[in-house]
Amino acid sequence: AVVSTQSTGYSSGVDEDGLFTADGDMEVIALTTGTKVLGGEYLSIDGTAVNDSHAEIQIRRCLIRFLYAQIKAVTENRSSVLEIGEDGMMNLKPDFSIHLYINTAPCGDSRIFSPKQEGDQAQVVQADNHPERRNRGQLRTKIESGEGTIPVRSESESLLTLDGVLGGQRLRTMSCSDKLCRMNVLGIQGSLLSHFINPIYYSSVTVGRLFSLEHLSRALFERAIGVEGSLPEGYRVNAPILLPVSGTEPRSTSKASNFCFNWTYGDEKPEATKTINGRVDAGNDAQGKPSRLCKNSLFKQFQGIYQKLRGDDLKGKTYRECKDSALSYSQAKGALMKSFVEAEYGFWAHKPEELSGFTV
Repeated sequence: AVVSTQSTGYSSGVDEDGLFTADGDMEVIALTTGTKVLGGEYLSIDGTAVNDSHAEIQIRRCLIRFLYAQIKAVTENRSSVLEIGEDGMMNLKPDFSIHLYINTAPCGDSRIFSPKQEGDQAQVVQADNHPERRNRGQLRTKIESGEGTIPVRSESESLLTLDGVLGGQRLRTMSCSDKLCRMNVLGIQGSLLSHFINPIYYSSVTVGRLFSLEHLSRALFERAIGVEGSLPEGYRVNAPILLPVSGTEPRSTSKASNFCFNWTYGDEKPEATKTINGRVDAGNDAQGKPSRLCKNSLFKQFQGIYQKLRGDDLKGKTYRECKDSALSYSQAKGALMKSFVEAEYGFWAHKPEELSGFTV
């Protein structure tokens, strides 16, 4: 996955031939690889393991690091893509936008119904006869040590306990389609950054293989439209421009790598983490060291910025308490989860509570 910013007289759109047009300078600000999730036995109660190593999810964590650096730049009167608004919160400057590229359709609802490329006549003819058509729009989870995704149809299926997972229950993680849909409502900044930044959304999402405008539109934002009237001020259902590429890579049948890589603007070099334990390989240290993308690392950055801007060191406050105290974000999240249930799209699978009770 690749994320870039666009600036300098920004304008973009789709021309009469359906091709993306853009004016202005673009710069890559983050790049990630990865297609696996953490092994359940490596779950970390202190936030030092990366749970989801899929590239689309890692790229958002890279963006969070980038935004923390941009907040710091604002406080030091240096150049930044952020500016302080009339409400005292920071916003993405109007002449900047953020764009996501993924080399294949996100796992889950946007991919499962796109086994062939858009425009394949066989796919178009058979569209209404798809054996899984009744499951379109369903929330789905990735499965530990497995390929593909499965629906979360009941509340009991969405509940995960730490002792259950450690005892052999398969760890389930929400699909990338579902997480991107959530980002298109709550923003890519997440809950902690919502203490300082108003919601920021992707302006476009470009997909390599398995592009389907119908399925991507439904999966990434259309199924969330029902929440629009229940969102607090500043939140909306974002509909990014969805784009294919002019040439696609052939399908690869090689085994997925056991490592994933991340790089964010300002980093001297990429970081490699093991997907099985969500940590950086540290030579003789079998456990490895925490990644710069793990919750613990990002929470430390949050605490530093919070103390600088709010004058409170948050001593003794847990990761969960700080997330929940972003009230507008929490309200929007609750409304979105409720709308999924009411639309019969299923339930959101949450990680065990013990994983978010740590302090730093």
